[in-house]
Amino acid sequence: MPQLYNDSVEQANCLGAIEDLVQETNRPFAEVKEVYEVEFARLKVDARIMDYVALFASRRARARLSQSAR
Repeated sequence: MPQLYNDSVEQANCLGAIEDLVQETNRPFAEVKEVYEVEFARLKVDARIMDYVALFASRRARARLSQSAR
């Protein structure tokens, strides 16, 4: 399996985004991390510029988590 994060800085940024989503959605860390990382991996495959991948992954994960809460 390929490495998800390019370096420790990218990993730290993503973990921060995951923690924010945990607080925002009141969902368990493991659930949020799984949803976020799936979205991050999907977006990263086609990304030519990586600057906003984490932001878009957060938005998509937030949307998926809020849909599953209903």
